[in-house]
Amino acid sequence: MDSKGPPCQWLLKAEKMANLKKQDGTLWHGYRRGWATARKELPAKDVAQAGGWKSPTVLELCYQQATDAGVLAVVMAEDEDGGSR
Repeated sequence: MDSKGPPCQWLLKAEKMANLKKQDGTLWHGYRRGWATARKELPAKDVAQAGGWKSPTVLELCYQQATDAGVLAVVMAEDEDGGSR
């Protein structure tokens, strides 16, 4: 996407109006990454469709990020027999 085109300028203006600091090294990507990560608990196929990704693979590999809460949940999860994993 042209970083000088109208949609990009609208985003920059919206960030300024909302007193948001511009994200380093990204324009739209950071917002898409945050949106996708916030929906990790939903079916990947549905999130990919809603977000305009061509496949869940792209969504999961490039956009959804690990979160502290998610990593902690994995570490603290118990096996079916009640023991730690």
